[in-house]
Amino acid sequence: MAADMAADMATAHPPGSSSKGTYLIVGASRGLGAAVAAHLAPRVDRLFTASRTPAAQGTWIQADVATDEGLDALQAALGEDPLDGLLFLGGTWEKGAFTKDYDFARSPRAETRAVIAVNLIAPILLTQGLADNLALAPNPRVVFIGALSGLDNAATVEVANTASKFGLRGAAQALALALRPRGIGVTVVNPGNLATPEVLEDIAGGAFGAQVPIPLEDLLRTLDYLLSLSADAVPQDINLMQKQPDSA
Repeated sequence: MAADMAADMATAHPPGSSSKGTYLIVGASRGLGAAVAAHLAPRVDRLFTASRTPAAQGTWIQADVATDEGLDALQAALGEDPLDGLLFLGGTWEKGAFTKDYDFARSPRAETRAVIAVNLIAPILLTQGLADNLALAPNPRVVFIGALSGLDNAATVEVANTASKFGLRGAAQALALALRPRGIGVTVVNPGNLATPEVLEDIAGGAFGAQVPIPLEDLLRTLDYLLSLSADAVPQDINLMQKQPDSA
């Protein structure tokens, strides 16, 4: 009987199976967002992508999510249609962040406000604005990209970025409670450095120390796992650590 049950589960959710439905990816023009958009595009019924610069996949919506106009544009694009997944994969950080050039004392006030606006306030407000759309889907998911610096006692020196990522985890936990009656699951994925073209260039150029970043395929598999879960299960945090964060 156990073997029959396992076979039934494999048939219902085969590895790499399509995640049908409608999805919105924020931050889809480059880096992680672009990789996830390319991965999901052939697997879903409808894909909307949002960014300030053009995205190569899906129906692109030009939007600066740090502004009310950008948030309104995304809500208008979805209208009253169901939304199966909101994937907020965009983000920003201070000038010189994660390098020796970062200096908190010289970080302008406007920079701190901008980082908090994009990384923390925008995910909250966009989730609020699209909650009605998400509630129309049979198994809706909200996925935020956080960072290991947002974990307890794991801060990095980049004050605004760390504060935004730590706050994002708190916001996600509160959103999960607020949206639970509507059946909407909320998860934060906190990865180490991912092997995006930008990170690989920074490692090669010496801006980052010698290390082995997490393959993008591992992050894509993580998202596949999240989107394949039943409506009865939702992870709160998923932390992806680098096995070799410092290979010097």
